Amino acid sequence: MPTKHLFYPQPRLPIWSQYLIWACLLMVSFTIDSQLNSKVAGLFFLTCLSIGLAIKHYVYGQKLGFTLTETHFQQHLYKGGWVLRWHNIKRVDALNYSIQGWTTSIPWVGVEIKDYQAFISTISPKVITQILLHQRSLLFLGLKQYSRQHELEDHIINDKPFIYSDGSNVKGLKAMLANRMMIQRQLWGYDLFIAESDIITSKEEFVGLARRYLAASHSGANI
Repeated sequence: MPTKHLFYPQPRLPIWSQYLIWACLLMVSFTIDSQLNSKVAGLFFLTCLSIGLAIKHYVYGQKLGFTLTETHFQQHLYKGGWVLRWHNIKRVDALNYSIQGWTTSIPWVGVEIKDYQAFISTISPKVITQILLHQRSLLFLGLKQYSRQHELEDHIINDKPFIYSDGSNVKGLKAMLANRMMIQRQLWGYDLFIAESDIITSKEEFVGLARRYLAASHSGANI
């Protein structure tokens, strides 16, 4: 199947406007330096620089997108991303929340993974931290489905060494992610989750697309 990119459009300032902003910032800093002193000018410059970097991080770093190819499925994040090969994915589906006999759709997509080790070994610590924080609400919601909210503190930071299927073990952040995936599997039936707000299409369209790539990879089709 052809490679598919699903990215949020990233705003871009024209290069001339970037130079203009820097020029104005330097001019104001020099003016402050001449009127007051260099310490105040330096503080002003560093403050503006910090604010600018924070705005850049907020605007550019929140939502990037996904790439689907005939071999793998990848989410691109500001701090890196994760990659799953299709042969390591068992299923992809929209998430439903059930409590007291009442079921409703929630804005998440679940991914069931076959081999944790192949997935976790490729992720950076920054991305693991982002996943753990971003999917924390799902942990609470999943426990609530089974009236197990009292277990939240036991699972929110569970860094006990995790043993892979081949007998090797992992510690630290990678163990935390593996343990979190295990409990999420018990609660939801999936290991990794994608928020609908991270997807430029509806979650139904996204799930349908992912399933077509998954089916094609398993059948060897080249559509």
